Amino acid sequence: MFSFQPGGKYHRADIKELAGLRRNAKGGPWDTGIVEHGGDFWIFANVGTRGRTGDAYDNQWEGDLFHWYHKKRSHVGWASVKKLLLPGNVIHVFWRVSNREPFEYAGRATPFKVFEERSPVEILWAFADAESETPFFVGPDEVPSNGYNEGTAHQVVVNVYERDRAARQACISFYGLSCVVCSLSFEEDYGTIGKGYIHVHHLIPLSSIGQGYQVDPIKDLRPICPNCHAMVHQREPPYPIEEVRKGMKHQIAANGFVIDADSSNVACTM
Repeated sequence: MFSFQPGGKYHRADIKELAGLRRNAKGGPWDTGIVEHGGDFWIFANVGTRGRTGDAYDNQWEGDLFHWYHKKRSHVGWASVKKLLLPGNVIHVFWRVSNREPFEYAGRATPFKVFEERSPVEILWAFADAESETPFFVGPDEVPSNGYNEGTAHQVVVNVYERDRAARQACISFYGLSCVVCSLSFEEDYGTIGKGYIHVHHLIPLSSIGQGYQVDPIKDLRPICPNCHAMVHQREPPYPIEEVRKGMKHQIAANGFVIDADSSNVACTM
């Protein structure tokens, strides 16, 4: 098992050494954007800058999700892409905004969405590590009213990513850790391992807002569980939260359950 700290900074030579290779080994697949080694996959992504080979991809952070582009001309029919997307894979994602800087470890990734019709292959990666922070809580009246700057991938993305963490925390402080669609609380359902875990959904996708847009954590963000988050992103643009909530309630009611009109409490009628 390879041990990396999410948010930690690593040069490619450091990563090779930790993976059991010669630190100064040159060339080969380790100097490309993705490599398979030791049964794991390792992704190296540039954000807002060209790679050393001169190739440029529109990799970018969209909230807590990482929008990543595979190699040129790649498609979902490639055997290597099919292998990458097999359930249970360990996928390490490293990213940076300059070729002169070390990579930052984003964490172990799982595919949140695959844009199957596009070439090169585009994947939205989600990170359990990024969602597991233990939050602090303040009263709704104490949540800062000032905006949080987030913008396009052409800004200094590392700053966007850090500010997004602050906006995420402010959203959780106001709304709590229960899903706004289905009311799931991970700590209540899973105990201590679910403490602090929740996704935060941008009502307006970051990829569609203008540069310098100030995100209001109360107006623009909502806590949402991964399942409901996936359903919201089943189309582009995403479904409104209320539409997904209504669809879920109608489906449960049709199967013999009654839902409190003012909540997501469920009672069996059969």
